[in-house]
Amino acid sequence: MSNKAHKATLKAIKAIDLKKWVVTFWLVKRYMANHAAHYSVLRVNTDAKLQKRLKGYVVNQLQGKDFHLAEYDFNNADGDDTLFTITADATDFPKVEVAINAGFDNAIAKEYQDLLNSWAYVVQLEHGNDRLYAWRKISTLTQPKKVQSRQATFFVEHKLVDVEDKEVFLIDPRFDFFVHGGMIFIANKKEFEISMNFREGMKAKAAEVIQNFNESGRFKNVDLIQKHVGDNLHHLRKMASILKAGYYQQPDYIQRMIEVSKEEGWELKVEDGQVVVEAETIDVLLKLLNNDRLRSPINNEIFDAAAKAPVK
Repeated sequence: MSNKAHKATLKAIKAIDLKKWVVTFWLVKRYMANHAAHYSVLRVNTDAKLQKRLKGYVVNQLQGKDFHLAEYDFNNADGDDTLFTITADATDFPKVEVAINAGFDNAIAKEYQDLLNSWAYVVQLEHGNDRLYAWRKISTLTQPKKVQSRQATFFVEHKLVDVEDKEVFLIDPRFDFFVHGGMIFIANKKEFEISMNFREGMKAKAAEVIQNFNESGRFKNVDLIQKHVGDNLHHLRKMASILKAGYYQQPDYIQRMIEVSKEEGWELKVEDGQVVVEAETIDVLLKLLNNDRLRSPINNEIFDAAAKAPVK
């Protein structure tokens, strides 16, 4: 879907009168098995006052301001006025949606203990066959069993009550991402990636790049890259970006990278036409493989720019 289509979708969302929509509140449970995330949901009953407040949170965040839209990329930097777009099918969200769509077949949270150890909560707004989802990852600040550390008190029946004596669930007015019509609009990139198990996906992409490097015959000591990347999210982002951009798979890219590196003095070691991976220069190598090193046509300065938007 093009950025123009994304803008049209967001414009349609902003025009919705959510007062007519039905609100339901869902707790998401998650467990990991064989590096894959599995999800289940609990329905949570809410009163009319809370439903109105939840609608207000969605309206304020999603409909109440103008956003710049950008396609999601592993190297995007969060911005207050930016929503990143990605198709829902490229994430774990359809697994959660399937669970929610089971509707009344899902259990209802009846005990306070049911709220504990949840992964996230989802506010579903529904009108006919149209649905809008708002997702919030539960953090240490909103996890019920952690709330007492915030030293909150409540004024109940003319007296202050210690939080340890109350069963509390905090709801944040900000959501991490919204889903509508098969498209995800990301407001908090970091929490989106954690929520949707993107680390495991990036590990798989890193492994694919390593395999490609080994099979190409253009590199020596590729195992050093694997060791360098490890489980580090920043490095995994870089590898995922390298795979997505695919520069290294272009017929002449590696040879041009070698030639330009020699001309510019970028310390890339080459032996017999092969790039020799060295611990000291892995970061530079990964930047070059992702085509991050760019020259300004205005003053000829060279920059490292991980997130690139080609001029059209």
